[in-house]
Amino acid sequence: MSSDGIKKVLVIDDEPTVREIYNKEFSNNGFKVILATDGEEGLLKAGEEIPDLVLLDVMMPKMNGVDTLKALKKNDLTKKIPILLLTNLGEEQIIKEGFELGADGYLLKVSYTPAQVVEECRKFLD
Repeated sequence: MSSDGIKKVLVIDDEPTVREIYNKEFSNNGFKVILATDGEEGLLKAGEEIPDLVLLDVMMPKMNGVDTLKALKKNDLTKKIPILLLTNLGEEQIIKEGFELGADGYLLKVSYTPAQVVEECRKFLD
């Protein structure tokens, strides 16, 4: 949480349009938004900003979401942050692996509007 009491959400996604949509939706709902274009940048920003929640894409260049999730959960500074995987991949094995590695939720992009994603995230922030 930022010093002014506003909840911080880190959105890690390689698609500029997706980042912009969630930046706007979370900002309009009173959140401070931190954006990262890939897992490596996401890890750096998570360690610097200590967000209240991470919204994490699975398929990304450099460092994919599964590897990013592993690294976040191994770091003492970030291991307790709720992490929601937000992806177009509905493969059962990926979902299972995500939960086994400590993901708190799994949302299919095609099944949720941005407003619904914000509402799902609120469940982990209250």
